[in-house]
Amino acid sequence: MKVESIFPRTSRALARGRGRPALWLLPVGLIAIWAGWFFLARVTVYERSVQARVELHREVYAIDAPVEGRVVRTQVELHRSVRAGEVLVELAREQEERQVAEAEALLQGLGPQLEAARAELEAEQQGLVEQKGEGIAGVEEARARLTEAGAVARRAQEEAASTERLWKRGVVSKLEWSRAHTEVERALAAEGAARAALARVRSEGTTQSTERRTRLAALRGEIARLEGEESVARASVARLREELERRIVRAPADGILGETSSVRVGAQLKAGDPIATVVAGGPVRIVALFSPDSSLGRVRAGQRARMRLEGFSWTEFGMLEARVVAVASEVREGLVRVELSVDGLASGIPLQHGLPGTVDIAVEQATPSRLVLRASGRRLDGPAPKGGS
Repeated sequence: MKVESIFPRTSRALARGRGRPALWLLPVGLIAIWAGWFFLARVTVYERSVQARVELHREVYAIDAPVEGRVVRTQVELHRSVRAGEVLVELAREQEERQVAEAEALLQGLGPQLEAARAELEAEQQGLVEQKGEGIAGVEEARARLTEAGAVARRAQEEAASTERLWKRGVVSKLEWSRAHTEVERALAAEGAARAALARVRSEGTTQSTERRTRLAALRGEIARLEGEESVARASVARLREELERRIVRAPADGILGETSSVRVGAQLKAGDPIATVVAGGPVRIVALFSPDSSLGRVRAGQRARMRLEGFSWTEFGMLEARVVAVASEVREGLVRVELSVDGLASGIPLQHGLPGTVDIAVEQATPSRLVLRASGRRLDGPAPKGGS
C-alpha cells in the first residue's frame, strides 16, 4: 500500500512545496545574527561631561632696555608676530666693537708667545737631560785619567826607590838617581793635575746644571705669566662680547607684540626703559567637569576623547580629538575636574580661550547584552533611599 493512497492531501502538499525555499529560515538567520551581535560585539562606551571649555595658556614677557644707548635699528610694531630670538631693537655699539677687537688682538698675540716659551722650555729640558749624560761621561773620563796618573806615579816612586838603593851601593851614578827623582816629581804632578781636572769637571757639571735649572724655572714662570694673561684676555673678550650682545634686544619667545612704546631710530634709551611686551601662545588644553558617579574609577589618564564645540556643528566642522591627561582626585562643588590634551584640531574653527562644548570620553568596550543588563540593574535598583530603615 502506498502512502499517497492513505494521506492523499498531505502527499500532494509536500510534493508542491518540495522545490520551494523554506521561508522560516530567513527570520531564524536574522535572529541568529542579532544574537551574535548582542552577545559578542564590542561597543565603545562614552561618558559625557556636564560642561567643558577650551583653555589657552598664555604668557606675557615684558621687554626693557638692558643698557643705555642710542637706537640705530628698530622693528617694534604693535600686533606684529615675532619669533624667539628675532632682533627687535639694536643700540649703537661702535665703541664696544672696538674694545672687542682690541681684546681679541691682545689674545691672539699671546698665543705665539706661549708657543715660543713652551718650545724653549722643552728644549732646555732636553738639554738638561743631555748635559747630565755628558757630565757623567766627562767625570768617568777624568776619573780614568786620574787612575792612570796614580799608577804612573806609583811606578815612578818604586823605580826611584830602587835607583836610590843602587846609588847608595855605588852601582848607578848620581845622575841616574837625580833623573829617577825627577820622574817621580813629574808623575806626582800629573796625578795632581788629573785630580784637579776631575774636580773641575764635577764643578762645571754642577754649575751648568744649576744654570739650566735656573733658566727652566724662569721659563716656567714666564709661561705661567703668559697663561694668566691669556686667561684674563679670554675673560675680557667674553665680557666685552656679552656687553656687545646686550645692545641687541631680541624677542624672548614666539608670540605677538602687545603694548609697545615709542621707540624710534635715534632715540636715546636708558637702562630699564620699557620697549614692548610679547604675548606668547601656550598649549591648548580642554577642561571638562564630570559627575562623580560617571567619572570616578572610570575616567583615567590616557583614554581617548572627543569634544563637540557649541556654535560649530560637528557634522560640518568635525570634532576635536583629545586624550585624558589628568583626573582630579577630589570632588569640588559636586563635580570632578578632568584635563585633556588636544591631539587633533578641527579645521575651520578659530580656537579661542573659553570656547564651550561637551566632551565624550571612551571609558570601556562592552557587549550590548552587558549594557542592557547594566541598564536593567539600574532601573531595578531605583533611586537610593535617603534615610536608613
